Amino acid sequence: MKTKMNDIGAFGVLIAVLIILFTSCQEDVVEPERVPIKAEIKQIIINNSVSNVVFQNKVETDMDTITVTVPQGTDVSQLDLDILVNYFGTLEPEAGITDLTNPIVYTVTSNTETRQFLVQSKIVPPSISTFVLTSPVEAVGTISGDSIILEILEGIDLSAAMFTAEAFGESIVPDPSGTIDLTVDSPTLKVINRDFEAVYNIYIEYYNVIEFTGAFYDGTVHPNVFLPGSVANDEADRWVVESNPAAYGGSVVHFTSLGDFSGSAAFDYGDLGLDDSPDEVTSIFRVKGIPDAGENYLEIAFKIGDLRAKFYLEKDNIEIKGGSNVKINFADWTDFDPTAWNTYRVTMNKITRSIVLYVNEEQTPVLETTLKGNSGDEIDFGDGGGGLYECLIDYIAIETTGAFTPEDLPLSKILQ
Repeated sequence: MKTKMNDIGAFGVLIAVLIILFTSCQEDVVEPERVPIKAEIKQIIINNSVSNVVFQNKVETDMDTITVTVPQGTDVSQLDLDILVNYFGTLEPEAGITDLTNPIVYTVTSNTETRQFLVQSKIVPPSISTFVLTSPVEAVGTISGDSIILEILEGIDLSAAMFTAEAFGESIVPDPSGTIDLTVDSPTLKVINRDFEAVYNIYIEYYNVIEFTGAFYDGTVHPNVFLPGSVANDEADRWVVESNPAAYGGSVVHFTSLGDFSGSAAFDYGDLGLDDSPDEVTSIFRVKGIPDAGENYLEIAFKIGDLRAKFYLEKDNIEIKGGSNVKINFADWTDFDPTAWNTYRVTMNKITRSIVLYVNEEQTPVLETTLKGNSGDEIDFGDGGGGLYECLIDYIAIETTGAFTPEDLPLSKILQ
């Protein structure tokens, strides 16, 4: 009997210990903090069950005000709304068939906060926001009021043009999946929504690419043959025609200067059959410097009326000396190689006294300065200021109807 009593006592002690441990563990348990969820309206979708049309709506949020944009003709007193809130959020009043003739205040409650939103409707008539011509050429239309304006290169056939458009409404006529004839008188585009429509007039503004009407020397003949008397006969051997498959005409002129002007080739505007006293001149020449040249690769004197400037293609820089001297060093222009074939475009304007240099038909000029006093209307290859230089000349193009950028008068129009 004594043994049983001892067993009972030991069991009681064990139970007491377990109770103490369980109580201690309960005191250590900490209720986890709730993750705050923002109370907000994420999206409003309108399902117009009456007309079975689902509109894509623009929701503009300004603080706690939401504007729902709907097309003209929508009955805002019978809008079937789906209002999406954050996870575990509640909405009061509930969404569904809603009268948004007047704004409604919705209350959104999350696990940590409550916010109110003023939801209002905005009725917008049918309208177009973008119009882009995709074929036969690409052009972005300028939308101004009820007009769509396109700038198109003259000569393009627009009888079956293709386009894309973004509009606020149910449909666009003609449909962007098809074509539109822009050659008819007063072509139009319609945006339709139910009984409402917006009509846009499409206007085509044609432009022309400037045609080359100047003189072109392609290096296949000696300058004396191209322009008799341009080079002194006793210096003719400084200009040697050589076969070169990399050249435009299959051959080039190998030009060498001995340090004076007697071997220069003077391209006189009047002798070339051009305006003999132009106000603007564009000259384009493709040149390759000879690596073993003495001092420079090429020197040119550009003259227009009583103004001039000198161009120098040297071993370490390109320089124009005019009213002020400007140059760019090849050490700063590491991707340029003067001994490779490069195209140089020089434009002169007698009225503004400007001279501008473009290289390799890039639209951004490399150098710009002003012309200074001189006399004559010509371009002298080999007449810059003396020195020993040597280069290959592929072609020379001279235009006296304007000072044209590479975009104004593309080289492709000259070499076609």
